[in-house]
Amino acid sequence: MNDRIICLLSMICIYASAYAHDATLPTDSAHYIGHQAVGLVLSGGGAKGIAHIAVIKALEENDIPIDYIAGTSMGAVVGGLYAAGYTPDEMMALIKSEGFADWSTGKIDPDYLYYFDREPSSPAMVKVNLGSSGNGRPVSVLPTSLINPLPMNFAFMDLFAAYTAQCGGDFDRLFVPLRTVTSDVYSKHKIVLSHGSLGDAVRASMSFPLVFRPIEIDSVLVYDGGIYDNYPFNVMRTDFAPDIMIGSNVSGPDKKPQQNNVLQQLEDMIIQNNDYDMPADWGVSINVPVRMYGVLDFDKADTIYAIGYRAAMEMMDSIKTRVTTRIPSEVRQIRRMAFKAATPYVRFDSVSVEGGTSRQNEFIRYLFTHNTPDTFGIKRARDSYYRAITPGKLENLVPQAVYDDSTGMFNLRLKANVKNNFQVAAGGYVSTSTSSMLYFSGGYNTLSFNSLTTSANIWLGQSYQAALIDARFSLLTRIPSALRFQAVASRQKFHESDELFFQDNIPIFVTDTELFGRISYVMSAGRPAKLEFGIGAGLIKNRFFPTSGTDFRSSLRDHTYRHLVEGRLGYEYNTLDNINYPTSGSHINIRLTGATGRYRFEPAGTDHTADISRHTIIGQAEVKATHYFTIGRKAALGTEVQALISNRGLQSGYGATLVMAPSYTPTPSTYNSFNPALRANSFVTASMVPIWKISSSVQLRTTLCAFMPYRRILENPDGTARYGRRFGTAHFFGESALAFTLPFATLSAYANYCSYPARNWNFGISLGLFVLAPRFLH
Repeated sequence: MNDRIICLLSMICIYASAYAHDATLPTDSAHYIGHQAVGLVLSGGGAKGIAHIAVIKALEENDIPIDYIAGTSMGAVVGGLYAAGYTPDEMMALIKSEGFADWSTGKIDPDYLYYFDREPSSPAMVKVNLGSSGNGRPVSVLPTSLINPLPMNFAFMDLFAAYTAQCGGDFDRLFVPLRTVTSDVYSKHKIVLSHGSLGDAVRASMSFPLVFRPIEIDSVLVYDGGIYDNYPFNVMRTDFAPDIMIGSNVSGPDKKPQQNNVLQQLEDMIIQNNDYDMPADWGVSINVPVRMYGVLDFDKADTIYAIGYRAAMEMMDSIKTRVTTRIPSEVRQIRRMAFKAATPYVRFDSVSVEGGTSRQNEFIRYLFTHNTPDTFGIKRARDSYYRAITPGKLENLVPQAVYDDSTGMFNLRLKANVKNNFQVAAGGYVSTSTSSMLYFSGGYNTLSFNSLTTSANIWLGQSYQAALIDARFSLLTRIPSALRFQAVASRQKFHESDELFFQDNIPIFVTDTELFGRISYVMSAGRPAKLEFGIGAGLIKNRFFPTSGTDFRSSLRDHTYRHLVEGRLGYEYNTLDNINYPTSGSHINIRLTGATGRYRFEPAGTDHTADISRHTIIGQAEVKATHYFTIGRKAALGTEVQALISNRGLQSGYGATLVMAPSYTPTPSTYNSFNPALRANSFVTASMVPIWKISSSVQLRTTLCAFMPYRRILENPDGTARYGRRFGTAHFFGESALAFTLPFATLSAYANYCSYPARNWNFGISLGLFVLAPRFLH
């Protein structure tokens, strides 16, 4: 056994040495005497192309040689990975990984984003950039693709840069010689790629119009190769002329499109009448029956793979009859290991940026080069890349690793497309309950060493109205930091219940009005967290019925006023993947608040002789921790604990005490209903959220919550307030919601129940993003 290991290692060293020093050594087995050359042709088809991996697996298991590959679209992805030395098992692991799921759907992993630099959450569904980008060149005001290209940009460089360097940009020198097909839609013809950047060649071939953003190759904007040649057996014959071809075809002639499948309709309109009939004397075509799956059905990878493997094995006898040469798995393994051993390690020693103004380019370069040694690796490059795109000021950022064989290092070249300075947005939250609102905003943003980010925001709803002026000025400090100013005016009306199809004649129990300004110093606390120190001043006004037994039709309302100066210290860690309906990530929020000022109470229907005015001091500490555990591919479990401690005491009456007490609002549907059972000056809560992920965009979640006040606020017969016993009564809340995540918002149908008051059931439907303006005191 030791002799075999020594022999194997010796052969690997010999191959690796030959690859490193002799560029003329053939890397494909077809060049050896007596070998029957076999070409593998892989069609396009989006996620259906996962079946190609299974076909390759079946061929390898039966020792069928693969000497050349030609692929289109997803066939180019699979072919490119195989040509770079990936095994079928490694390709499947990549396809099924969270990283692939993210960049193939345009989702940015929250773990990569710098929370300090993230755009503030808002209910915006549509954002449009206007005006100048600063470099004099126009930038599109509308999205250029359904899939966000930013995660894919870096992923393709990470996957293929080392292999481009190894083959010197000549695809004939890969582990298996490769051709990919892309389309020049302006000149109306296909382009066959045999050299250049391997990542660009694969990316260009799969850039399905409107779904994926196209890229430029030799100054030509290119799209999916399937437009003009979705099954490139003619490319294989022209470029490689193998003795025999094996084709894996997951597409086919057009059929009547389904009325409810938009992507299939788009595919049928864009893909031209391609030739899927490879001549029988050229080779064997495996027609894999997977046309029922969609372009983006990557979550069905195992099923598609199984169908592909079965189809290949059903054709294996025919293949073995036509292909007489065999390549033992040990030989293939040695060649693959030798190829990988000769692959250079990606390490950068220089960074260059183009696309923006000179100042913008200099700033982007600074993000990659400051506080770094002379050279850095792919991890540092990834961190800096996501730091650059986190603020949302770049429409696109394309990285390219260019190899310098004289130094063995790479130059990181970045092409930036900066968004226009002015931005307008619209959105909101439409619900069958009292929470419906519209949202509009406009902002002016710059990208530089001292970036300025400003916005004016308006919420308009039947129960909630607010205006927010927000300005942030980035500071060039060793630890990233910024100064932030906020001015807020808001009014929120609370109702007794939040029933389906809200009726306007339900009495409004409480109206809260806030007017305040705050200035904060914010600094990064690592990639997922930030620290904030803030001071502010404001007015909080509450209007409410004095007691629970009030005749709402005739009674006037009491008023409270608090003129306060506030100081706060906060720490926030956030990697949640969705603001309203997360399924992964964590959120930790710790806040210490101190406020002082004047409190005034005005009883209803008096001449102010009974007014009460006094100095007040408020101290409050709040801790909230949320985490979502992944349980397999289809399930997750969320947990949350919260504790709030304050020195707020009993006020002039039961109503005044209750309305000024902090409230617990576990879901968006609970924000506008006034429930005395979920209010207390100090409390603890615990929640559990089991989630069934029906698909990548549909989830069924149940929120189960327990609320325990430190001392419940109770009403005396005379309308004054008193405390109940410590930790005397717990209340429970539960909600089930079926949520469908759209690219711009979430559609949800929910039902909830609270243990107080009795039989407190509510039902509703909502569409949008539920995000409110900042609060002065929580």
